[in-house]
Amino acid sequence: MITDVGNFFIFGFDGTSVPASLKMLSKKHGLGGAILFGRNVESPEQLRRLTAQLHSLSPSGPLIISIDQEGGKLQRLKPPYFTAFPPACKVTPLTALDLGRRMGQELADLGINVDFAPVLDVNSNPHNPIIGDRSFGSDPQFVTDVGKLFIKGLQERGVLACGKHFPGHGDTDQDSHMTLPIVNQPIKRLYNVEIFPFKELIGFGLKAIMTAHVLYPTLDKKNPATFSQNILCKILRKKLGFEGLIVTDDMGMAGALSQADLPEACVQAFAAGCDLLLVSEHYDRHEEIISFLEKSIHKSETLKKRAYESFERLRRSLVTLKSYGKR
Repeated sequence: MITDVGNFFIFGFDGTSVPASLKMLSKKHGLGGAILFGRNVESPEQLRRLTAQLHSLSPSGPLIISIDQEGGKLQRLKPPYFTAFPPACKVTPLTALDLGRRMGQELADLGINVDFAPVLDVNSNPHNPIIGDRSFGSDPQFVTDVGKLFIKGLQERGVLACGKHFPGHGDTDQDSHMTLPIVNQPIKRLYNVEIFPFKELIGFGLKAIMTAHVLYPTLDKKNPATFSQNILCKILRKKLGFEGLIVTDDMGMAGALSQADLPEACVQAFAAGCDLLLVSEHYDRHEEIISFLEKSIHKSETLKKRAYESFERLRRSLVTLKSYGKR
């Protein structure tokens, strides 16, 4: 019987301390983790108190405490209290390892153990409104080389890296926060460009990957990557051999909600192969979406099997996080 369905969710929240509603959800359903934004941060001291409060919600082991800390325009921890890191487009093989180490050390010192970085999208479309300088560059091998060193540095300091956005958001001309983008490239091109950095870095030890709310008609005519069993199970799991955590991009984005209302969209993403469902807002619906997934799992043998698989991956990942915490 699957009871702690909250373990499949990473939730955002408002304010600079843990709200009572999140404490209640964790006690009732379990909790996979939390994601932090600028709205949760006042100072280093306050942030350390907050992450300690979050960790206390899971007395038996580490909780995933995550953040989007890429550098450049997308970093939730900003000066003057925190380091100003360069955008990914300015990072080179000569600087990536040191950057990963410095960023990882700062995050680890604050109690944060997962960084939703690096962006492994290849910046191949000059009209892309959302990736751009968040990418290491336009050459797949260069993105791979820099990404490998950044990941190594980050994880050396006890922070799990999560590469994004699989199978690649770099060739879109629309923003998946606002709509459902389409990458209509042939399969060979997708493997040689978009998928290439992910494939290479899975072999290097990348332990978490975030999905893209993007449609790739040559891989799946109907379902965006987050909702595609073909992309997540057949390609990412079986063909590329990825055994780590698959995390959704924010399920409140328009690219995800184009498929269904939030509770049903979460079930569809989970059924497609996602282990962790990221919901950064929609605070008043957290209980609803957990309950909806729980009922869906209990009614479906297929979803029960999926749930056990994800529990096992989460267990292994939490062991990894615990070992990182001892470094």
